[in-house]
Amino acid sequence: MSKRKLVILVLLIVVASTISSDAQQTAPLAEQLKLATAMPSGAMLYIQTRDLGGLMRHWLSSPVRKGYYDSKSFSAFSHSHLFLKLQDRKKDFETALGFGLDEQRLAELAGGPSALALYDIGKIELVMLTEMGRPRAVASTLFKHAPQFEERSAGGASYYVRQVTADGGRLNQQFCFAYSDGKLVITTTEGLMIRVLANLKSPGDDSLGSTIIKTAESADGFAAHDITMWLDQQKLNANRLFRSYWIHHNVDELATYESGLLDLRLSAQGISEQRWFKKKSSAQNQSEAAAVELSTLVRFAPADTQLVEVIGSPALPDELPAEVARVLFGDLPESAGPTAGVPGRTGSAPENSESAKKLRYGFLDNRFDQDVDDPDATDNRQKPGSTNAAARESGFDKNLKKILGTGASGAYATFARSSVDAHSPFVKFERGLVISLNSNSQVDRAALEKAISTELVERFVISGSQAEFRWEEEGGVRYVAQSLLEKGAAYAIKDNYLVLASSREFASDMLKVAEGTPKGQREAQQAAVRYASIRIDAAKPVFDVLMQKLDRPVAGGPVDTSDDQDSNRHIALFSENLSSMISALGFKRVAVTDQATAGWLREQVAYEW
Repeated sequence: MSKRKLVILVLLIVVASTISSDAQQTAPLAEQLKLATAMPSGAMLYIQTRDLGGLMRHWLSSPVRKGYYDSKSFSAFSHSHLFLKLQDRKKDFETALGFGLDEQRLAELAGGPSALALYDIGKIELVMLTEMGRPRAVASTLFKHAPQFEERSAGGASYYVRQVTADGGRLNQQFCFAYSDGKLVITTTEGLMIRVLANLKSPGDDSLGSTIIKTAESADGFAAHDITMWLDQQKLNANRLFRSYWIHHNVDELATYESGLLDLRLSAQGISEQRWFKKKSSAQNQSEAAAVELSTLVRFAPADTQLVEVIGSPALPDELPAEVARVLFGDLPESAGPTAGVPGRTGSAPENSESAKKLRYGFLDNRFDQDVDDPDATDNRQKPGSTNAAARESGFDKNLKKILGTGASGAYATFARSSVDAHSPFVKFERGLVISLNSNSQVDRAALEKAISTELVERFVISGSQAEFRWEEEGGVRYVAQSLLEKGAAYAIKDNYLVLASSREFASDMLKVAEGTPKGQREAQQAAVRYASIRIDAAKPVFDVLMQKLDRPVAGGPVDTSDDQDSNRHIALFSENLSSMISALGFKRVAVTDQATAGWLREQVAYEW
């Protein structure tokens, strides 16, 4: 996964510039994806851009570039095992070639329409080609060093090759370049170069293009814009490095997908990303979530809501009680499980030591510090412990199912907001939930209030106490009048919607905003199976205040006495690493909309600056 993650990371950062996309393309797909026809078949990832030179110029002059390289996040990553291993491999190539391979070199070699195909992550076997005129190609660093390479030919075309010994002498490969058919071609194996030259002369059965175009033809609404990526998800899932370094660690979920297409349109306002994921034939008949009209539920989100999620689901009776409990009462603590140590560290403290527990949260993702060449370092990670909530179905779950019965339509939305108390060192979190009800359905208010009161007692009151909760009403909102360690509950019924919240204020704000359609509240209008939106600019100040308190060193706490002096060991994960990454990227809001069709999942992602 290492190469793929670096590519995605560069893309997210490089687009933080004032790039304007052209109008919607109308050219045939074969023309839009013509560079893929030159690539040999068998790639696990293909990426193309309509103007690599333009992207590199914007990236090198972008303040985002400096912001990221100066960030604590990059500092931590630059000391990880993954980064150091990539740097060693790059150094092996630079030593063999006699010139540097960095951003400036890439900018020099970047032409207009360009593409890259990756065939092996560990060996970094790839093909890169970029369109440019012959005079510029011949004047490049590559051709200036051509006398130091061995010139060979294949199919009547000349190419240059040089042997490279990498990975401490354990790997022998080549660095090849050529100019053919108006394109500068670079490969890291000679076999790939010979196959590219053959495809440039006459694409045949060995062309990757037919596979990608076939996928694109089935992807409803696809068109290539500024940056387009295709991936063979099955090959990625089977790759040991991908499984180890893929930061989301959801390979089991990805196993249902055969391939994917991602397309980005860049502008001064943000990034519009379209994703198409093709399901495996064995997964195409699985039940899909029900599509919902997003705007009917999003309208309940107050303007200061920082997180919005709308879901339509056929499994509502099973998942809804847990969502209601999470909103009203919070999550139950996870059951204790074995404490995993910090992998990839030789001479580290014992797994159960205080030092190991501390260091486990000292990295953005400790999988980056694994040596994936060690078989024991992969696929043996401890799965998270199951929660108490998952171990049993509580009385509240059973009661809520009876209360809702068949009244719930199958769609709901969750909201969250947080704020800093200026007069105390605490951060306040509020959650809300809106459940869409079927027409003419009735909710037993008395039974709902009793179920909530009973659960509050069970969770937050000492056993044996005779505590009772009094319900009051204000502005159409029913709420628990007593304060209980900042734990409360409120609900209201408006039209065909059941509104629940962790505080009376949040429930009241949800009702007020739903009365009309304030500007900016209808964030999504189309029907979809899922919608999520996060206001990063509103949430980050609260996030920083909270995490700076939680990450603050405790006086007299355990001291790291290991010999490893990596500076990233001292970078706090949340308050420094993640916070600096968010600041460097500069996104104010991100929204994701999922739509399901026969055999496909389509996602639309909007990143706003």
